[in-house]
Amino acid sequence: MATKQPCRLLDHLLRESAEREWLEFKVNNCNPQEIGEYVSALANAAMLCDRDKSYLVFGVENGSRSKVGTEIVLSKARGKGAEGLANWLSRLVEPPVAIEYLDFECDGKNFAIMCIEPSYDRPVKFSGTAYVRVGEHKKKLADHIELERALWLATNRRKFEDAVALSHQPLDEVLSLLDWKSYFALTGEEAPVPDTEILRKLEKLGAVRSNMEGGFDILNLGAVLLANDVGNFPSIKGKAVRVIKYKGLVKGKSEPEQEGKRGYAVGFTNLIKYIMRRSTEEVIVDGVRRNVPLCPEEAVREVVANALIHQDFTNGGTGPVVEIYANRIEITNPGNSLIETDRMIDERRSRNEKLAAAMRTLGLCEERGGGLDRTLIAIENSHLPALQFIPSKDSMRVVLFGATSFKKMSKLDKQRACFFHCIIRWISHDYMSNSSLRARFDLPQEEYQTVSSIIAAELKAGRIVPADPMQGKKNARYVPYWAR
Repeated sequence: MATKQPCRLLDHLLRESAEREWLEFKVNNCNPQEIGEYVSALANAAMLCDRDKSYLVFGVENGSRSKVGTEIVLSKARGKGAEGLANWLSRLVEPPVAIEYLDFECDGKNFAIMCIEPSYDRPVKFSGTAYVRVGEHKKKLADHIELERALWLATNRRKFEDAVALSHQPLDEVLSLLDWKSYFALTGEEAPVPDTEILRKLEKLGAVRSNMEGGFDILNLGAVLLANDVGNFPSIKGKAVRVIKYKGLVKGKSEPEQEGKRGYAVGFTNLIKYIMRRSTEEVIVDGVRRNVPLCPEEAVREVVANALIHQDFTNGGTGPVVEIYANRIEITNPGNSLIETDRMIDERRSRNEKLAAAMRTLGLCEERGGGLDRTLIAIENSHLPALQFIPSKDSMRVVLFGATSFKKMSKLDKQRACFFHCIIRWISHDYMSNSSLRARFDLPQEEYQTVSSIIAAELKAGRIVPADPMQGKKNARYVPYWAR
């Protein structure tokens, strides 16, 4: 929920006895370079001080702490050039951090506050340089080795899921903001009474915690999983899932975009139903009209779940995107892959372990690693082209393809299918052979040589190797390169 009462926030900040490492007061200084440096310094200071946010306040004299007001209007402020300040900072702050920009009036005077969240990944830099607050002074982090070391330790300790999404919420507001009824429906439990027992269950999940003052903090994990509307939570409001249906094979014409509003757990089932409905076409089979999905629902379900779970939440302003084309579905999540694409099936790493565990507990995804296994098997059973992993610096895209005849598959499509088939056989404690690969492509015995050429290409590429280095060509068997 965006800050509803900024005047109260300002008064709360003014109760601090002095400026803190995570708190800076200014009057009218809106030099964009200096603001960018303060974003880095305050974000890093917040992490070191174990604060959920830091603040850059305009309209308060630093020494006297007088509320003098400001001429700064953050919504109209500019970076260098004509670009808006928010967009300009989003390009130069790395990694991206969530910043709330507040312009408001109190007692007839104008004020502005930048509420800056820390990074849960690594120290925050502005224009390639990391800064930090030492007392009330802004310094380059590289000049303070002990603080840099402490900051790296702090980012390794603290995770996005544990941070506060909304603080100091009364019990009834917590129950209004979170869809606790759907939570109990997913667990198969009967909702307890009284309301305090509901809160106890949510605390055990890691969704909320007592603030020790009679209220509750809703944590990012609870907001991501159970939000009735993610727009109520500044830290995740940009993480809603977007679904776009294109009319054809490219990003030309599209139908109206659909953006999800609910938390991932409480909205997951309807999200998958919507994707399947948008990617299903009516065809005539043996004179009968049938609704045929572009891709198996099981595959779509697991890939979407992986995109939600393994995204980089510190990459602010962008969330998972599902794009539906006439011949494929592309699922993209922010954050590059932590694992090499060739090792997606056998290696296990996650940025968001608590989110992954909660989604498994709620029955919304498979046990760790099992989902991709099932995805590959579902694709093979339907004789579809193998899925494709496309990593980039700031995102991971997975492509699920619709039905394509063997003849229309590209050479790379066939080799990729060969590699993943080899993996499936290996995780099943079996070996790939010419015969098993022919069955995967639904090809007859007469295509033995065609399949042999695909295997030879993958051997040359080094992605598969003979199961036995001494084996002959007849009845040869193969394993992934990393299995031997």
